[in-house]
Amino acid sequence: MAITNVMRFPISSILALLLLAFSSISATAAAPTVRDTNGAKREPLADRGQKATVLIFVMHDCPIANSYAPELARIAGDYAPRGIEFFVVYTAETPQQAAAHLAEYKLPLTGLCDSELKLARFAGATVVPEAAVFSRTGELLYRGRIDDRAVRLGAVRPEPRRRDLRLALDAILAGRKVAPRFTTAIGCYIPTDEPSNK
Repeated sequence: MAITNVMRFPISSILALLLLAFSSISATAAAPTVRDTNGAKREPLADRGQKATVLIFVMHDCPIANSYAPELARIAGDYAPRGIEFFVVYTAETPQQAAAHLAEYKLPLTGLCDSELKLARFAGATVVPEAAVFSRTGELLYRGRIDDRAVRLGAVRPEPRRRDLRLALDAILAGRKVAPRFTTAIGCYIPTDEPSNK
């Protein structure tokens, strides 16, 4: 009799319950917790009513990443008032190193310490500088270079031809899909403890 009752339960209701369960799991996974440079726990991808969240992956000793500091400060200054949140994600630094780097390069942003690479892995970031832009619900909207100034290691244009991060943010604010969603960032590889395939 129990089997007959289950079979009469509408399939659409079962599917709806499964989708709800999976969406709850996804929402939990979309908000990794890390610590900021002051040691406070942060969930940078949690929904706080922002229009989008930008994670900028850096390392204090990467020359290419350091060269982008003025532009990153300008981008944050232009877009933060429009509802975009920014975090600088340090992938190999202590909180003290990260705080000193923010001060030295005059980055008026919250620094996060991601030594376990929770955010880097979640975003798919592999080099610095690399930007990852998420919706307020944790969907990855863009990942890649800030602009095309760095052509390859050791070759940098005086001025970029395409400002990819700005274009992505403009599209998001206008309610358009970001295209391209992924670009190739040029810079220093994020160190991992994973074995090399070489």
